[in-house]
Amino acid sequence: MRNNSQSDLTDRYEIASIEERDDSTISSELSIEDKRSIDTIEHVSPTKKQSWREIFMLSFSSLGVIYGDLGTSPLYTLSSIRYKKLPPTEDEIYGAVSVIFYIFTIIVIIKYVLIVLVIGANNGEGGQVAIYGKIAHQLNIGPKGVTMPGAAREVSDIQLVSRQGTMASSVESYTSRIEHIRKHPRMIVAIKGFILTCCFIGCALVVSDGLLTPTASILSAIGGIQVAVPSFKSVLAVSEVILVVLFSIQQFGSNKISFLFAPIIFIWLIGLMICGIYNIAKYQPGIFAALSPHYAIKILQESGIDVLGGAMLSITGTEAMFADLGHFGRLPIQLTLGCFVYPTLIICYLGQAAYLVHHPDAYINPFFLSLPGGTGGGVYWAVFVFATIATVIASQALILSVFSIFAQLIHLDCFPKLKITHVSSGYAGKVYIGAINWMLMIGVMLTMAGFQNSHRTTAAYGLGISLDLFVTSLLILICMFYVYNWHIIWPILFLLIFGPLEFSLIISNMKKVPRGAWFPIMITVLLSTFLSVWRWCRSRKVEQEFNSKIKIGDLFPYFKKAETIEINLNHKESNQEDSHQFGKTDVKTRFGILHLTRHEGLGIMYVDSILTNSPNTLPDLYTKLVTTFVSIPSHFVFCAIRVMSIPFVPDEQRLFVAPMKLPDHYKCVIRFGYMELTRIDKAMISLIMSKIPALSGLNEDQLEKYPKLHIFENDLI
Repeated sequence: MRNNSQSDLTDRYEIASIEERDDSTISSELSIEDKRSIDTIEHVSPTKKQSWREIFMLSFSSLGVIYGDLGTSPLYTLSSIRYKKLPPTEDEIYGAVSVIFYIFTIIVIIKYVLIVLVIGANNGEGGQVAIYGKIAHQLNIGPKGVTMPGAAREVSDIQLVSRQGTMASSVESYTSRIEHIRKHPRMIVAIKGFILTCCFIGCALVVSDGLLTPTASILSAIGGIQVAVPSFKSVLAVSEVILVVLFSIQQFGSNKISFLFAPIIFIWLIGLMICGIYNIAKYQPGIFAALSPHYAIKILQESGIDVLGGAMLSITGTEAMFADLGHFGRLPIQLTLGCFVYPTLIICYLGQAAYLVHHPDAYINPFFLSLPGGTGGGVYWAVFVFATIATVIASQALILSVFSIFAQLIHLDCFPKLKITHVSSGYAGKVYIGAINWMLMIGVMLTMAGFQNSHRTTAAYGLGISLDLFVTSLLILICMFYVYNWHIIWPILFLLIFGPLEFSLIISNMKKVPRGAWFPIMITVLLSTFLSVWRWCRSRKVEQEFNSKIKIGDLFPYFKKAETIEINLNHKESNQEDSHQFGKTDVKTRFGILHLTRHEGLGIMYVDSILTNSPNTLPDLYTKLVTTFVSIPSHFVFCAIRVMSIPFVPDEQRLFVAPMKLPDHYKCVIRFGYMELTRIDKAMISLIMSKIPALSGLNEDQLEKYPKLHIFENDLI
């Protein structure tokens, strides 16, 4: 078996060498300027080295987008703890804040800031889709026909367009892949299905979190009015109005929103720290003893695992922070979270606990009741205003994470093609998807109307987050082992540290299913099912497209010799003799071999096949056109649109045209930056014609009057 494989690979290598000589002939027709421009554009890095000034600006602006959810968790976390006794004792209060401290430190700081943000990012993007793309690219198990993100550099357009056969470098990757599959065939198949399932489940969980976070945050903030004014009954109506305003401003982009919201969150967090320091100094300076693990262990022993269900609300927004990585970058997020947000929130929680030690009856709403000056005072209403605005901003992190996730799913052909608007020329990850924005707004409004108050929402809140944390851990384990090739001891150590804790969080929240935790399960099942069905249908369609591609030699008998060489090199001369009885423009139809009629004009067929398929195949649409009419324009161009990972493509580097084996047939790639409108106008058509030798001498009037035929594939948008 091994000898046969080696022989087959040797034949493939020889064929690649033969065909590569044809490619070099074509490549030699390119001008030096074309090669330089292509080399320049292909090696532009999507990320540039940032100055410290820019990093600090991004760190500050990230406050207005990413940390709203984490920053508003003190509104409801301590009130959600289930104590063994009511009102709670001093040891229970110490234990509750101790559990919050260790969950926050272990999950947010150690796992995400130090591990997940470092090894889980893929080309600057975050979230489970990014980890999936990283693993799938490494093992070459991504969806068929999809270019997976994560390559060291993109394949150059010279290779994509001018090549007419399998290159030698491809044979090497093919060989290593075969060897890998030969060693672990079942494992690779299992991982392929497993990581895609985890990706879909993780995305669905983030979306369910995106529905619950605005609901819980805004309802809890507006509900603060009832603490001071019990007669106020319009919490739901006011919250719905705030939601409409929030989603309406998304179209202006995260760039502008972050600069608008960042000062507010900064003041909010500073206020939390001041309140925390005030309460600690006034009521219980010794509250720092709660940072000892003794109190956390003690409350877990006495009150059981249910304590974790409430304490974990302190880390809501962590997964959204990872998903929002593409909006700001890793280092700004790490600096802001580790150096400012983390100590601020811990001091705030300690301050609430210090107040509760002397006012245990305030466990119902320790945040508002612990404010200096009491309810109804000036500080109370000032904090209430900032709390309301901050909770609106808290929803921003989840909204942007949903945009990022769906943008990545669309690129992986795992979701319908929706219009993606890039809102920043500096960062490709800052996107806005209008259809998703309005659908999410409707979903959140319905969710808010269904739960009606924050207490019911928080009961549904924790399960989806804990499941999401566990899914990310599973993907990171595979990433460590297959992408980074770490020793098996490190994935095992990672699992032993975070696995039991996150599994305990899941168990503690499963008890909330009758009280509302069924909601994230329902959303996850519905959305992951939709994604799975869509991906299955797309895979069937792509498979059909690949199978329907016809080889050049099957359509044009003159070129049959090249394909016969691939089958049997020993019969090369006899097949050449058979092929010479046909002309280059003789085409095989159901009526026999007919001469292909060429009428004056330019035909442009917009297809993706030149970027994803074998260079020796022709699109099914072209085959049907030729075999049905046996007539095409005198010059025919297969054109692909490519969106680059840079904001703008210079005009001199926008277009690349190369001839094919077929007479007067060309392959063309038109490149656009992600901030540019992908439009094929008259100027672009004239530029394409100028690259065709027979048409390059025409003047403007002749180019304008020259007949042109545009042909589109059905699913090309």
